Amino acid sequence: MKKIIFDNKINLLFLLISFFWLINVVGIENISFKNIKWLHSLETSTHQIGWYFFKNDIWRFPLGSNPNYGEMIGNCIVFSDSIPILALFFKLFKSFISENFQYFSLWYFLCFYFQLFFSFKILKKFTNSEIYSLVGSFFFLIAPIFVYRVTFHAALSGQWILLLTLFLGLNYNLEQKKLSWLFLIIFSSLINFYFTAMIVATYSLLRLINLKFERNNFYELIKDTLIFAPCLLLVLYIVGYFEIRMPDTLGMGFAYHKLNFLSIFDPVNTFYSNSWSWFLPDIKLGTGEEIEGFNYFGLGQIMMAIFAMFLFFSKNYKTNLFSIRKNKKIRAFIIISIFLTLWALSSKISFGPYTLEIPLNKYIFGALSIVKSTGRLFWMVNYLVLTLSIIVIFKCFNKKKSLLIIILFFIIQIVDTSAGLKNYNRFFTPFNETIDFKNKIWIHLTDKNKILRTTYLVNWSKLQTRFSYFIEKNKIEKTNIVALGKMNRKAAADARYKEYENFRKRILESNVIYLVDSLGHLRHLKHIFENQDVGFFYRDNVWAMVANEKENMSDNDIHAFNEIKPKLLTMNQKEALYFEDNDSYYGFGWSHNFNKLGIWTEGPTATLLFRIDDINKDLQLEIYYSPYFTKKNNILEFDIYINNSFNKKMKLISNSQDEKLNILIKKNFLDNNKVKIDLEFKNLVSPLEALESPDSRKLGILVKNIRIKSI
Repeated sequence: MKKIIFDNKINLLFLLISFFWLINVVGIENISFKNIKWLHSLETSTHQIGWYFFKNDIWRFPLGSNPNYGEMIGNCIVFSDSIPILALFFKLFKSFISENFQYFSLWYFLCFYFQLFFSFKILKKFTNSEIYSLVGSFFFLIAPIFVYRVTFHAALSGQWILLLTLFLGLNYNLEQKKLSWLFLIIFSSLINFYFTAMIVATYSLLRLINLKFERNNFYELIKDTLIFAPCLLLVLYIVGYFEIRMPDTLGMGFAYHKLNFLSIFDPVNTFYSNSWSWFLPDIKLGTGEEIEGFNYFGLGQIMMAIFAMFLFFSKNYKTNLFSIRKNKKIRAFIIISIFLTLWALSSKISFGPYTLEIPLNKYIFGALSIVKSTGRLFWMVNYLVLTLSIIVIFKCFNKKKSLLIIILFFIIQIVDTSAGLKNYNRFFTPFNETIDFKNKIWIHLTDKNKILRTTYLVNWSKLQTRFSYFIEKNKIEKTNIVALGKMNRKAAADARYKEYENFRKRILESNVIYLVDSLGHLRHLKHIFENQDVGFFYRDNVWAMVANEKENMSDNDIHAFNEIKPKLLTMNQKEALYFEDNDSYYGFGWSHNFNKLGIWTEGPTATLLFRIDDINKDLQLEIYYSPYFTKKNNILEFDIYINNSFNKKMKLISNSQDEKLNILIKKNFLDNNKVKIDLEFKNLVSPLEALESPDSRKLGILVKNIRIKSI
């Protein structure tokens, strides 16, 4: 027994450290498999709720299919980042696990352990010193790029798989370990596709670098490709990656969520507005560069890398570093690092605020957009720089001196990055309180209604985090309130149009609780259902709508509902429209303009709803707009209705991109000074159908400003 413990003392130490680090990061009460509330107070809520729906559903094919989390649009366990390999494994035992079972605390424990284990293995290979490799492995455990992802993006906490890639590539010949590489590539796809992209790129480049220009070698490369590619594609299909269409894999974020040359020195992550350094100032980079491009080394690692670089190019240590300089595998990984760095920088190469943009063909841009958050691709480079820095120092000094040197750098590193690490010290400090709605009306509504929907279906609903625990606690069976990395954009657009058409026809499905997305939607719903048997409930700062529940509205609900009125459009005042403005004049049938001025009409019908001062005159509404024209659609036709009465037909022909539309509103068409304008479009085309972008929204006109005046 003593021999077993002694032979495995490092592994046992890593297990102990990993367990302690787990308790420190998630809190001692949250390591239990039955504690789920903490997951719903974080960005991990979508991972847990994805697992909740997947676990409680029947087995389907593809195996990872998860349609109840993403009702009407289809979904897969992959796109909620619920760590597919664990979800598939534990679903096999759903008859034996508790209803509130979660595996994320186990996942974090494994991530901490393997982060230590594989970094130690790499360092031990080159130094043959256990104590030195042990200290070196601690750099990897507290690396900002790693810790930052913990409790934020569970799947991407599995960065140990990149260390395993380095270990495999630096220690073995490719020919010896083909099956290992195939397993690694397939295994990575069961965690997160970004790891797969990095590993496939690494393996492919290693094969090309080691390729000898002989006929047999080319045949071998082609043969291996014909084995690897189908195996990977088969696994992707079985798990459910192809539940969405190919155009939906193209992400809108390429050349935005990217690396900046100064990212390794920038300690601030915009998502949490946390600094990871007590000493280095914030470098003002782009938002995408500070979130997905976050790659801060840490002051200790920066100083160590500079010191190692000085040693590497110094003639005094040329003999000591001969084995490193001549190591073909290290050279290959340096070439791979250059490639990954360029990919991470994307087509907009930035040094601080200065950017050089390389124009790309739209089809090349689209292909590259499959991996939109390119800043993540630098993680492999980050870890390689750290690894080589530690190895170079060891090679240049004796064991005692090299150990003292990296201990010094580690102290600097932990002191500096403690600015960020302190936010992960939750040994006895609970997470932010999980949102738990306790009003009795929620219990009443969910007892009879097991489908929860939003009135604005998108892939990242602002309601998702607030209602994730509510969904699991009340055993909701289906929802379209989701937070997904990717989704079927066309299915989502069609679902929105169908839902709005049903609303306009006063059709509400039974067994459904509708959560109202915006004040504009609420105003439109009141206009439609005010005199119907429909309950509107204002609880916990959210409006819910349920068919046949009007009698259960409280006095407060009734009072709040009666106060809802269309927004006043002031005479002769030109109003700018933004989709992000919750208190605006739009009802159903509108969509965003990427945070810029204007709102797009989306789908067959778009509604403006407003009230005016009591003026007994004819009015004219001026709408300042830009039409959406494409090569497939150079004529835009739509009808205008005022308070359900036909007003006129419009036919726009492609020419000017800025127009003004005048709509005459006769005083006899006014309904208690309320005006509802419906724009009914014909033959709309989406940017995807026009081969302009992956955007599947059927766009009509971009309304920028409106103004009303008397005639």
